[in-house]
Amino acid sequence: MDAVRFLQEMIRVDSSNPPGNEHKAAKLLAERSESAGIPYDISQFESNRSNFKIHLKGEGKGRLLFCGHMDTVLPGEQPWNHSPFSGEIEEGRMYGRGTSDMKSGLCAMFLAVESLFKEGKKLPKDIIFLATAGEEVDSCGARQYLKEESLDDVEALVIGEPTNEKVVVGHKGALWLEIITTGKTAHGAMPANGINAVEWMRNVMDMAESLKSKWKISSIPLGESSLAITKLNGGVQTNVIPDRCSMHIDIRSIPPQEHEDLISEIKQNLQELFSTEESPDFHINKLLDRPSILTEKTSPVIASALRIKEQNSVHGVSYYTDGAVLNPDSRIPTLIYGPGDEKLAHQPNEFVDVNAYLRSIDFYKELALDMMKE
Repeated sequence: MDAVRFLQEMIRVDSSNPPGNEHKAAKLLAERSESAGIPYDISQFESNRSNFKIHLKGEGKGRLLFCGHMDTVLPGEQPWNHSPFSGEIEEGRMYGRGTSDMKSGLCAMFLAVESLFKEGKKLPKDIIFLATAGEEVDSCGARQYLKEESLDDVEALVIGEPTNEKVVVGHKGALWLEIITTGKTAHGAMPANGINAVEWMRNVMDMAESLKSKWKISSIPLGESSLAITKLNGGVQTNVIPDRCSMHIDIRSIPPQEHEDLISEIKQNLQELFSTEESPDFHINKLLDRPSILTEKTSPVIASALRIKEQNSVHGVSYYTDGAVLNPDSRIPTLIYGPGDEKLAHQPNEFVDVNAYLRSIDFYKELALDMMKE
């Protein structure tokens, strides 16, 4: 089947990030577009990094934007039962890095738009298909798109991330911080002559643990907020009192939590903690800042998705998407929907159910037609 072969070809393109190499995936989309006669645009902003866009013109105002990313995470060191870049099919499952996250969603959206183009019908509104670079690391592709395009008249945003075919209306925010303590070295046999940055970090860990409980809130459909200490690094050598230690914190937020408020509280706590003369200096680096996004269930794009799926329930996901960059204030109604299973993302032996992928092509096409009636 043509749709299955197309996804296999995309899986065989190694667009692991780093380094990305999304331009290879963009060229595959371009070749497919040329064979169908679809006009397209490639925006190349590094030698190996590109965005890919199709813009089908409609007769009226407003745009529907389908968005997905071309990069994947690295395959990892764990052995795979199937090569991560093979696209092998076994018992109705296609295996490979990116099958769930999110090349199946990306290809399904592309094929839905391709089908609409081939039908040659007049479109009431514009439809855009956008394939971005860099979502897995820094969303460089989404940021590049914002430099080139305005989203003012985008009426709905559809992101093909893995949802196991559930209708998802939002995702949690992500705030990654690095806290650094800077002390003073001394001989390991004379610890009183130094300021031990590693030992002082224990107090910072206790502070973070207290905030974990204080900040925990829950809401439907996004679930619980969370805080986790994910990385520690410090020390010079065994017989030297360490003068530097760093700790990484991964915070997942839900409304009404504001990231700047969380950072301010951490800073205030650290200032109180390190207020004595014998305490080390500290510094906070913001590593990543992605706001949560959330769309009302009654929004037309969500209502359309629920009608098509004959469902009543909406869901949230823990991971963030390019929507956090393209739509940080949730101004644009956003649907997250894809054939992949989010539990398989970034795992060895990642796969997608082939029938779920094929169903998603029809879903995206029907969604576009239903949305354009509004």
